[in-house]
Amino acid sequence: MPLLPIVALVLAVGMVSYALSTQQIALNFAGGAPREPTKEGQVSQRGPRATERPDGLVVAFRLVSKTSNGFRFTTTIANRGDRPVPSWTMSFRIPNATIVAVRGATAVRTGALGLVRSPAGAPALQPGGKVKVSYLARGVARGPSSCKLNGLTCTRV
Repeated sequence: MPLLPIVALVLAVGMVSYALSTQQIALNFAGGAPREPTKEGQVSQRGPRATERPDGLVVAFRLVSKTSNGFRFTTTIANRGDRPVPSWTMSFRIPNATIVAVRGATAVRTGALGLVRSPAGAPALQPGGKVKVSYLARGVARGPSSCKLNGLTCTRV
């Protein structure tokens, strides 16, 4: 009966395939819609939706490069609201990292806690507009453990 092992193998492969496809469906629909895949080099984490903020501001953290003792990253602040935002201030902390330089914003504080604000005289951030800020940091490259934008918890995308 050489047919019996082949039939058993086909049944086993079919059962495993069915189990995996059922698990995939459960994963995709459990808890709502799946999140978008994270792009390579991105260190951002998702937060509340932009509509939950009265000003519509969202922020993305992105790793640009890293070395043995530090890294470069950017933040992009976008206005997804329907009103201009005259100025902004953002503070954030990245565990085991120290911010040493900032470009594209006024650095109020560097070190373990980064605190930056829109440059004096900068135009308002219009609906649909974006501002990109670049940083140089020493330490371990990872996403922020905390972030506040204009006094509210950051909505990260």
